[in-house]
Amino acid sequence: MLTLAALLLTACGAGKKEKIQVVVLGFDGANWPTIDPLIAEGKLPFIQKLKQECAWADFQTDVPTKSAVVWTSIATGKTMLKHGILDFAFVQANNIQVPYSNAEKREPSLWQMLDRFNMRSVVINWFVTYPPDSFNGVMVSDRFRQILNKKPEAANEMIDTVHPSMDFYRLKQVVRRDYREIIERIDLPDFPEMFQELHPDSNFRKSFTLGNSRAFVKQDALVEDVTDLLFKTKEADLYMTYFRLPDVVQHFVLGLIPDEQLEGVFYEGRDWSISEEKRREVTGRIAKVMEPVYRYMDRLLAKYMSDPRFRDAYFLVMSDHGFSLYGGGYNHYNLPDGIGPPPGILLVKGPGVRPGKIDASIYDIAPTVLHLFGLPLDRAMDGKPLRDIFKLSRKAKYTTYRLDREKKSIARSESDRETLEELKALGYIN
Repeated sequence: MLTLAALLLTACGAGKKEKIQVVVLGFDGANWPTIDPLIAEGKLPFIQKLKQECAWADFQTDVPTKSAVVWTSIATGKTMLKHGILDFAFVQANNIQVPYSNAEKREPSLWQMLDRFNMRSVVINWFVTYPPDSFNGVMVSDRFRQILNKKPEAANEMIDTVHPSMDFYRLKQVVRRDYREIIERIDLPDFPEMFQELHPDSNFRKSFTLGNSRAFVKQDALVEDVTDLLFKTKEADLYMTYFRLPDVVQHFVLGLIPDEQLEGVFYEGRDWSISEEKRREVTGRIAKVMEPVYRYMDRLLAKYMSDPRFRDAYFLVMSDHGFSLYGGGYNHYNLPDGIGPPPGILLVKGPGVRPGKIDASIYDIAPTVLHLFGLPLDRAMDGKPLRDIFKLSRKAKYTTYRLDREKKSIARSESDRETLEELKALGYIN
C-alpha cells in the first residue's frame, strides 16, 4: 500500500504545472558608465552583488532613444513601426499625426499576451499605458502619478487612470504630498537647492526637468508606494513597474557640477570628440552627483528581490538607454553622426540563471518573458528569447498575438495634450 501511495503521489506531482513568476523592473536612463564608478567605491552593494551573480548586459537600444518608443518596444518585442508609438521626428517628417497615447498602440503588450492564457499581470507606471488596458490583472497607468497635481478633494477625477477602477480608491490612500518628508525618507538631496548654491545668479526654473524635479521625485516615491502595496497584495504571474528618476536627473546633472570642473569639455565646432581621459574624469563627476539616485535604486532592488514571496521569481532589471558624453553635451538623443544609441543596463536574476555578461537588446525582453512562462513566441517579434542563460527545457512554439479590439483603450484628448506639452518641454519633440 505504501508503495502504491508513493507512486500515486509521484504521478500527481509529475503532472503539476511549474509555477513561474516574473518581475520586470524598469529604471529609465540608468547606465553602467555612471554606475560602475560607484560600484568600485562600494557605494552600491546590492547592484554590485547582482552584477557578480547575475546575467548582465550592455543593453542595446535603438534609435530613436525616446522613452515612450523604447519602453513600448520592450513590452511588445517590436519596433515602433510595428507597435505604432512613433518618434515625433519620424512623425513630423512623414506628416503623421499620432499622439503618445496607449489608444494608438497597434500591437499587444506582455500583459495582453498573458491575458490570452488567463494569466494575471500587475503593471505600474509603464510608459504609454494611459488610458489603461482592460485585462486579467491590475494596471496603474503612467497618468496616475499626476494625482499629485490634483488637490486632495479633486483626486477622484483620476479614477480613469487605474484598471480596475475599484483599485483606485485603495491606491489614492498611499498618496503622500509632503516633499521634505519624502526626500528625507528616500534619502535624496533637493536638486534645485544644489543648483542655486552653485549658480546663485541663475534661475533653476528655466530648465524644465530641474524646475519640475520636486514633482518628479514625489512621483517616483508614489510609484514606490504603489508598487509596495500591489506587489504585496495582488497575486499575479507577471509584475512590472517603472521608475523615471535616473533619466530625469541626468538631463540636468551638468548644472549640478561646478563650472570649473567642466572647463574645456564642451565647445562649439564640428569636432565633438573628447579624450578618453577627460571622458572618464567627467563621467566620474556625473556618477558622484547621481550617487543618491542610484543608492535609491539599489535599495529598491534589494527590497523587491529580498521579498520572500519572490524567492523563486525571475527578475529582469533594465533601462531603456544610457547617456552619451560628447563635446556638445550629455544626452541620449539628437546625437552627432557617428555616436550610436547609448546602451542601457540589463540584469537577469532567477533560479539557475547563468551569471556573466551576455548580448541582449530591448527587443529580447518580451520573447524572454514568454519563454520563461513556456508560452508561444510571436513570429513578428524583432527579438529572441535569452535561452542560453536559463536552465529550462522549453520547446519553441509560435503564434500571432493580436490586440483584442473589444478591450482596446479609448483616446483622451486632454491627456494627449498634457503629454505633448511635457514632451516638448523635455526636448523630445519640437
